[in-house]
Amino acid sequence: MFDRKATELVENKDKYELGVARLTETGEVVAKLEEELKIFSVEVEAKKKEADEQAEVVGKEKAIVEIENAKAGVEAATCAEIKVTVEAKLTSVAADLANAIPLVEKAKAALAGLKIEDFRTLKALKNPPKDIEKTFVCVLNLLAGAEFKDINIPVDKNGKLKTEKPWAVAL
Repeated sequence: MFDRKATELVENKDKYELGVARLTETGEVVAKLEEELKIFSVEVEAKKKEADEQAEVVGKEKAIVEIENAKAGVEAATCAEIKVTVEAKLTSVAADLANAIPLVEKAKAALAGLKIEDFRTLKALKNPPKDIEKTFVCVLNLLAGAEFKDINIPVDKNGKLKTEKPWAVAL
């Protein structure tokens, strides 16, 4: 019985020593893991800080993009309004042009009927009728600022007709 108890005690002692050795090993492994965890936590904190900084930059840039996007939306609406206005004016101008073409053709036909003798007759007038004088002043205003070889029309610095006797200039 004493031998059996002694064997049991030796076995228990061996188990105890083995358990203590394993606990010591486990303690050392845990200590190493804690050291590695500290190192990793420092690295994680650095990466977290970097990610937060990038998130802040992205947030600022996103705000800028949203502002610019809002401006672009306003500009697009303005452009759409301008487009509608331009299309309406285009339609109006096209209609005016369609109405003006027959008038231009009629004026060309009337000009084709003029003869040099008609101009000589007008040139001979010292005091023409007011309607003829107005017509020639209108022609002078249309030609003012244009450069022609044989025609010299006096104009001011703004390109407007500058003369006291438009009938004399018209001839």
